[in-house]
Amino acid sequence: MVKSLGFDDKLTNFLKYEIDSINKHLPKKRTSLDMALKGFNLYVSMENNQIHIDKNEIKYLQELCPEEKLKNVHLPIIIIRRRDLGSGTYVISGELLEQYLILKALDKTTEDWETFLKEKHSTKLFFLYKPDLIKLRKTLPTSTVIGFS
Repeated sequence: MVKSLGFDDKLTNFLKYEIDSINKHLPKKRTSLDMALKGFNLYVSMENNQIHIDKNEIKYLQELCPEEKLKNVHLPIIIIRRRDLGSGTYVISGELLEQYLILKALDKTTEDWETFLKEKHSTKLFFLYKPDLIKLRKTLPTSTVIGFS
């Protein structure tokens, strides 16, 4: 019997290394929307770069977010490209609240937070497509970041 386990392990490790390499721009440490409003509007990437979040974007997200939930939103909001789901398909990473904010910013929901929460959206995975991503990156270029899986 041929042992392919060694090859699979090497390939898996190589692919993990490659994915980690292309995701070095992702945050190592994120900041809350609450802290960003207080002036701590930066995050640290995996490469230890400090990346600032635009104050206008922070104010816009504040308008979309319920006041009592400001500390629960972490910036930047991470959008993951999912090639396994098809070309140009992305998912919103993070908590339901962060997904809600992205959907609000894209005008994909008109519900308020309480209604959105009651509609049992927590079990859904929200997909974004290339046109959504283009609009999102024009609206929130510094408070969102794209990751690859």
